[in-house]
Amino acid sequence: MTETVEDLTRRYLVPVARLNLPSEPDVIHLSVYQWMPAFQAWATGMGICGASTQQGALPKATVTCEGCLAYRARYERMLAPGYRPEDDDPDVLRERLAAAVDERDRARRWAVSLENENRRLADQVREAKEQARVATVAALNLQRQTPDAAQRTLARIREARTWVAVWVELGQYFGLTAEQCGMEARARRRGEGL
Repeated sequence: MTETVEDLTRRYLVPVARLNLPSEPDVIHLSVYQWMPAFQAWATGMGICGASTQQGALPKATVTCEGCLAYRARYERMLAPGYRPEDDDPDVLRERLAAAVDERDRARRWAVSLENENRRLADQVREAKEQARVATVAALNLQRQTPDAAQRTLARIREARTWVAVWVELGQYFGLTAEQCGMEARARRRGEGL
């Protein structure tokens, strides 16, 4: 690692040697490496595991301290550009989780609402199709009622000898139900409504 290629505003993790004491285990630690403006030099601190270390980075060394390796991921995250301390604050993380859960629940409610709206619209579409089918049948029946058909119906009415026969012809021409035709024929036979 050379000082000329490093960003002087950042801090880095680098391997460092243990203190040269017989009581210290023979391991390579990790330490935070940063530019010290007061000394115009790069410096290392103690190992991230808490052990005291020698000053200076060992760029080609392999870290062997289990404690440092255990903390390595957290320190790398904390030293990365854009890191925010609140990213590791349990209260902030709980608030973010609560907000995410609320947003998830709101999205689920919205999805249920959309499903209900979709069902309602599907029912309206089915109803509209049925109405269109009924209107088409009525239009086709009306289309068949040409002036010639009206003349033929009128001729059959003139030939009819009973009110029932008259109303059967009228009912067929105007699309009345059998009950309606029967009631009209009965009323005429009794002299009602004349």
